[in-house]
Amino acid sequence: MFLVRLEQFEPLIDATSLLAQVAKDADVKFTPLMLMIIVSNRSPQFVATLQLSRRLFTNFSVDHNKSSKVSLQPFHDAMLDGGSHDVPPLHHELALSPPQAENLGQVEYGNFFTVTSRELRRIIKELPLFHQDTVSVTVTGSQVKFSIQSKEIILTKEVMKEKLKRNSK
Repeated sequence: MFLVRLEQFEPLIDATSLLAQVAKDADVKFTPLMLMIIVSNRSPQFVATLQLSRRLFTNFSVDHNKSSKVSLQPFHDAMLDGGSHDVPPLHHELALSPPQAENLGQVEYGNFFTVTSRELRRIIKELPLFHQDTVSVTVTGSQVKFSIQSKEIILTKEVMKEKLKRNSK
């Protein structure tokens, strides 16, 4: 059994909107410690994992690991409906399927970069995206670059570490 409740939907809505541009479906994994949304794409090869710690939720009760595949657009729409009204909670049923681990070959985990939800939200809002625009994400050992044809935003590990320290205080 699992029950999760989230008061501030906006960062998750923004993130799932961006993930829905990359993939139609996502694997959603609930563990007693966190919720993960994982999307992948074969060409160009891309894997993104959104990890949400249990402390970000108003209520988070997961008694065992649970994984399912979910269509991102209905998931995103359900959050929009549930997060945009000052009425009692809305309940949505989503079609869940068994997760499908896609074989992407050898994934290089050598370059790892953490971006806070606040920072990701800022980036999404700052990039002037139009229909069919592609966001290129380049990760190195010290920085991540989000770019479109007309603009790029670069985050360095040093700057992100400082922001994480300030936010944790």
